[in-house]
Amino acid sequence: MTFDPVNFTIAAPLLALAAGALVILLLDLLLPAKAAQGPWYVFGIASVLLAGYYLVPLWDGTTPAGFGGALIMDRFGIVFSVVLLLAALLTMLLSVTRTEEDKSGYLALVLWGAMGMIVMAGSGSLMAIFLGLELLSLALYVAVAFDARPMAREAALKYFVLGSVASAFILFGFALIYGVTGTMNLAGIAAAAQPGDLFFKVGIALALVGFGFKLALVPFHVWAPDVYQGAPTPITAFMSVGTKAAAFATAARFLLATVPPASQARLLLPLAVLAAASMLLGATVGIWQSDLKRLMAYSGIAHAGYLMMAIPGLGAAGMSAAVYYMAAYCFSAMGVFAIISLLESEGEEGSSFGVLSGLYYRRPALGAAMALFMFAMAGLPPTGGFIGKFMLATSAVAAIPTATANAWTLLIALIVSTGISAYVYLRVVGTVFKKGDSSESRVRMAGAEGALALSPAAVRFGVVTVLVIAVAGTLVLGILPGPVMQLLGL
Repeated sequence: MTFDPVNFTIAAPLLALAAGALVILLLDLLLPAKAAQGPWYVFGIASVLLAGYYLVPLWDGTTPAGFGGALIMDRFGIVFSVVLLLAALLTMLLSVTRTEEDKSGYLALVLWGAMGMIVMAGSGSLMAIFLGLELLSLALYVAVAFDARPMAREAALKYFVLGSVASAFILFGFALIYGVTGTMNLAGIAAAAQPGDLFFKVGIALALVGFGFKLALVPFHVWAPDVYQGAPTPITAFMSVGTKAAAFATAARFLLATVPPASQARLLLPLAVLAAASMLLGATVGIWQSDLKRLMAYSGIAHAGYLMMAIPGLGAAGMSAAVYYMAAYCFSAMGVFAIISLLESEGEEGSSFGVLSGLYYRRPALGAAMALFMFAMAGLPPTGGFIGKFMLATSAVAAIPTATANAWTLLIALIVSTGISAYVYLRVVGTVFKKGDSSESRVRMAGAEGALALSPAAVRFGVVTVLVIAVAGTLVLGILPGPVMQLLGL
């Protein structure tokens, strides 16, 4: 692999996102707020599409790295970047349901958050990891507070305090690793790794604490339910997919560099235990939730555990399964939050089970879509969730000869938690199809009198577009896994 000192070809997607955010802020200065609403969205969505366009020339892998190896755009990084850009695009479309206050800053933060996520997914050095993490984190800390409800401020403060502690763990861990190896480059760390050194092992552990926070792995998950519930729904959707994908991609690169193959079975066992605990706790606590956003938070905790099934052995099959599963989760999670956003735009507490009760009989298309997304979350065919979970289980089984304890821990937890979570998701489906409760139990949302930034037709178009993409993606990944994997090079 050639490390070019400067390579703007692989930085072009990041520059496109940065330029889009700056143009949005500039338009805020030049145009009245009402006149700028449409252009803000046009430039925001265009910058995401332009970033995706700049990924196309990188697909052949001829220019995989630059900036001294700090940024790597190999096939792994590109596919994760595609998932992250998809999440940003769908978030932009969902954001049409928001009222007009501070919209320019809000959209700019979404773009900068996407930049941080892509930097993390393509990081080739400890410094790049930390820069991407902070760019992502600072953008989301502020974006979570972009809501009129006091709950949003509380969620943002909790996210900021706990996230800052997690960043400190990562930074201290990186300092120890640098002290032992004398380099920040992941390739150099892999060559100089000393798995028997106490400070080296402590450095890995501290860094994994920070990654565990971003992934919402048990016991670093305590922020997730309150932040998911308090944040604006499009930001919750963005966090549920983007943060998880970026943190996993970074953790995988980091572990490949710091944990030699001979030490993987021993050093990764604690991580497998945390992943199993996440599966079980996320599935079990979801039983008692009566708010769909909180339920999705616990679902995200369980899905983070499922995602970590790719870790035993750190093989190519596991990484491919993780990418596929993350794409499937992106479509189903975004679909759920799109339905919540649409109901909220109509003045209802869209995440309340009272509003969801009898939804199918009021809005048949929304009810059927919600059922499909819940089936995907549960891992039922013919959805992408089933194929993704099957691929993760297969990769764990393949790792049994070299990482027996890790793989069996994860497989047993997968079987038990899948059974529990099936009840949780089917309970939502039962609520949606509940007869005789289609209007009386609906809950009005506090502050619902705020004016939408765009026309109802534009709002409906944006949310329906997200729903169509989410439904199509969920079914295509479930029905045509072979062609999709060939297209992605998995």
